[in-house]
Amino acid sequence: MTKTTDRFLTIWLIIIALMVFMMVFIGGVTRLTDSGLSMVEWRPLMGTIPPLTEQDWTHTFNKYKAFPEYQKINAGMSLSEFKQIFFWEYFHRLFGRLIGLAFFFPFLYLVIKRRLNTKQKVKIGIAFVLGGMQGLMGWYMVKSGLVDRPDVSHFRLAAHLSLAFLIIGYIYYLLLEIKLPGRKLYSSSKTGKITLAFFFILCFQIVYGAFVAGLDGGLTHNTFPKMGRSWLPSSAFILDGFFENALENKVMIQFIHRTTGWILGLYGVYMWFVVTKEADFVLKRSVQYICIMILVQFLLGVATLLMYVPVWLASMHQIGAMILLLLTIKSLYLSYTKPVSQGFTLANSAV
Repeated sequence: MTKTTDRFLTIWLIIIALMVFMMVFIGGVTRLTDSGLSMVEWRPLMGTIPPLTEQDWTHTFNKYKAFPEYQKINAGMSLSEFKQIFFWEYFHRLFGRLIGLAFFFPFLYLVIKRRLNTKQKVKIGIAFVLGGMQGLMGWYMVKSGLVDRPDVSHFRLAAHLSLAFLIIGYIYYLLLEIKLPGRKLYSSSKTGKITLAFFFILCFQIVYGAFVAGLDGGLTHNTFPKMGRSWLPSSAFILDGFFENALENKVMIQFIHRTTGWILGLYGVYMWFVVTKEADFVLKRSVQYICIMILVQFLLGVATLLMYVPVWLASMHQIGAMILLLLTIKSLYLSYTKPVSQGFTLANSAV
């Protein structure tokens, strides 16, 4: 990899990562404003053009009226009100298309100019495939709210959000390979295993955060540290069986999300003490940032709950989860690699 290609890749992947970061924010606002079901068709090409005339708007609004969200929740909504929710879903889809274009054409240029070898093409191609899967997953999620229930499936919402986090995490991993050359994968020490365990707990927490959002679980039991007058309300057990409550009951799901937040905080303190004894300065600093971000994210979560989930604060909480994930990926990369004397780049590292 030449220095010119290396610099081009770095700038390009940073731009894509920032766009995905922004896309997650827009998606969160779309969900929080209940705008996600305002577009009842999936038109990858023609859907780029919004309604332009009053007749177009009336036609689009009439299509929306034929589906459960209007009939069961928004009956009587005016056209001007419909335009407001339509904007966020349209902007969300349009921005997704922009990301696809911003990724595809530079990638095509690098391939045509033969700036990438086979391993690089595969690695970057994986990111492109993940982006395409995300578009399909988004429509698959929306379809779940166009049948009987005027809400998308919280399972599909969690899958959609998790895939977005996977994409930005993978792109960040590619950037780490470029920006931290001279490192090679190796069997990690205790520090790496502890960081990996934190990563899995965090992934679990992110999924349950999506469950909370999908079921509007943040609008129940808006007290802290207890849930109302109890640590675990009896309403957390209204369904049959533990797993059904853990996957379908919004009260139990909020309880699990809260509890996992405490676990992450305590585990973060433990991780810091271990890293302080074993790791080098760079890894220590990375884990220190994780601990700081855990505290920030915990406070954002509590504030979001106590204030009955305002859009701006809930969006910040979601962004905080994404930042925490990226910090964890960097710590994992530092934990499972070590410096070597020879150059080590995206081209010759393991996928």
